[in-house]
Amino acid sequence: MKIYILDALFWFVPRANPGYEKKMHLLAEWLVEFDEEGLPWREIGLDMNGHPVLAGPNDECYGFWLDTNMRFDDFDGEPVSKAEFERLWLLSGVIASS
Repeated sequence: MKIYILDALFWFVPRANPGYEKKMHLLAEWLVEFDEEGLPWREIGLDMNGHPVLAGPNDECYGFWLDTNMRFDDFDGEPVSKAEFERLWLLSGVIASS
């Protein structure tokens, strides 16, 4: 009940990732790129077929993993090549900020 009450009270507060909310159920896997300090820098959410469903940061969303205090050592998984990450980033349609 408290969750619904809080949502009703704070519906007007902008969320960090409004474009993600309706697509989170489609996600099967995340790819996360890290900066030199081990912090998430860019992220791509993939569906069960390996297609990008969401990616950030972008003009609308800050990013799910970028909005946490997690570091590289907190994540599990297999690395992907820089070329594969960039290929999927381009497929996502997100344009890097200047």
